[in-house]
Amino acid sequence: MFRKDPFITGEYYHIYNRGVDKRVIFKASKDYERFMMLLYLANSEESFRLEEILSRQHKTFDEILVLEKSEPIVSIGAWCLMPNHFHMLIRQEVDGGITKFMRKLGVGYSMFFNIKYKRMGALFGGLFKSKLIGVDDNYMRQLFGYIHINPLELKFPEWKDKISKPSIEMRDFLESYRYSSYLDYLGKNRVENNIIKVEKFPDYFQGHQEFKDFVENYFKET
Repeated sequence: MFRKDPFITGEYYHIYNRGVDKRVIFKASKDYERFMMLLYLANSEESFRLEEILSRQHKTFDEILVLEKSEPIVSIGAWCLMPNHFHMLIRQEVDGGITKFMRKLGVGYSMFFNIKYKRMGALFGGLFKSKLIGVDDNYMRQLFGYIHINPLELKFPEWKDKISKPSIEMRDFLESYRYSSYLDYLGKNRVENNIIKVEKFPDYFQGHQEFKDFVENYFKET
């Protein structure tokens, strides 16, 4: 299956996909960590064997996310992993960059998942979805709220319909959720910060507190 329109270098895209038949694609913390390592390593022209790095070089999760690699082929501005789907905000840096990155990411994770859980066949529901975003489009700014607030569905599934402002429990839950770039925008010191490249995206937020306020105000705007 091929895309009708090619990705444009220098443009921004909302990229997302889910498990085939909406099935779970992350069953354990190690699954999430595997995908995060791939988010980092797959973002270059170089080929790599993650299993070899883990088993033969005995690299840890933290060590892998600081490995030297060639220039990135995409810039990731935001990301979030959920049990059966993921979201990313991406800028293409080289021609064909998004396609190469997503192929390496998808194939690498699918092989890992199928071997680990002794299954066969496609893991994701077809070709990943994408939406072109303009830099002057308010949609990109809103994506920083939408992508990072996604995890609330796990513990507060009815928040969109019944909640006009976040509770302390909701704030605490978002700030405890490892599997997104939310903590990186709050200024937390963690190795996952190496996945994103904020300088390649519009500077919508002046500091960590303004970003936090924006995400929390997303409740009222949704």
